[in-house]
Amino acid sequence: MKNFLFLLAMRKTLFFLSIFLVYSVSDSHAKEFEIFDGRMYNNKFYPLVDIIEWGEQNGEKPHIEFHVHMKDKPVGISVVPGDKSGKPVLWIMYDLSFRGEKVCRHVLAPAHFKEGMKLYTYRDDSDSDYDNIFISSEPMKGKYLKDYTMPNYQACDDEFASNYPGADSPVKQERKLSAESSAQKASDAAVVVPGANKPPEPKNIGSDYENQAVPFSF
Repeated sequence: MKNFLFLLAMRKTLFFLSIFLVYSVSDSHAKEFEIFDGRMYNNKFYPLVDIIEWGEQNGEKPHIEFHVHMKDKPVGISVVPGDKSGKPVLWIMYDLSFRGEKVCRHVLAPAHFKEGMKLYTYRDDSDSDYDNIFISSEPMKGKYLKDYTMPNYQACDDEFASNYPGADSPVKQERKLSAESSAQKASDAAVVVPGANKPPEPKNIGSDYENQAVPFSF
């Protein structure tokens, strides 16, 4: 009887121990939400990025500044103005090109920022502690300001990504190109019979006339 109770107790202990181990392993592999606050997430360092909206001053409209506290490695920033739940936002792509990583987030934008509007972007690397990226709706001037070309915005694939609606991620773009390539190969492989389904010759139009739509833009 004692042996039976001992074995029963051991089975219960092993059962609860296995449950504990399963949850411990799953928790240890859960992906952390990355925040640019100068700390480690998922065994990677994310530099402190202060996002500051400067109010209207000297007759200039409000603008956004990104203070990137990482002087030794390049951190690119790309933004797209848009709308989320009726509020103006900037859809942000942080380009950590030094390790091939992109992180997509969004932040509230100045009230006058609208989707599709032209943005003026500048950079100021004169501060010893951080690099400063300016996002403005109008041209700016400053002693240390220089034009900044944003990297191309691409949607991110990770589970925490906050993407600009309609933007394709590299994975989606690759799938789209692959599908287009397959469709083209299938079209090229089709048998073409000379003269089959040939449209009738238009009357009163010279043979050098191409009856094709011409693309145009506004």
